Amino acid sequence: MRTPAAAVALAAAVTALVAGTAGTAAAAPGAADHLELHSWTLLNPHDAGPNPGQRLTATVDARADRGHARGHAVVQHVFIGTGTVRVEFDVDCLTVGSDGSVTVTGPTRTASAVPDDGGPATTGPAGWHPETGLTFYPADERGERRVGWAGADLRDPSKPARASRCTPVPASDWVIGGGTVLRR
Repeated sequence: MRTPAAAVALAAAVTALVAGTAGTAAAAPGAADHLELHSWTLLNPHDAGPNPGQRLTATVDARADRGHARGHAVVQHVFIGTGTVRVEFDVDCLTVGSDGSVTVTGPTRTASAVPDDGGPATTGPAGWHPETGLTFYPADERGERRVGWAGADLRDPSKPARASRCTPVPASDWVIGGGTVLRR
């Protein structure tokens, strides 16, 4: 049986994972004839240390040829003992900023929150495909790497998406494992 505290925690997680971080950062996208991005990162939305009781990951496999991008990305937040929030999106833009950041954006394919207790999953309505985005930033002066994540609100699909096509997302999470490879 789901406890009220677990239900509240999973609802908050839906907002945190699906909504991501509001706002955008201005950066000039880089042009290249061919780009490939492969990434699996373990993230922490709080700081650069371990995140006990949670597992937040971002996985991206994307390509761009002469400005035409394609690929797939998954952001998943597992709350141990509570449930899992998962967002998948189809990549339609892959750009490199003047600061070396790499941004992927695209429409949400699926978004769901599944409680561990077997209760019903929460999903976005049919035909709902808000813009979603991830930006991978180079390491800072302390060697810490950051990722920006933005999507839409699964709890209120009538709210506008928080990501814009090909627009970098401000850093919101710390990379605590995994890596990102960009090939030109």
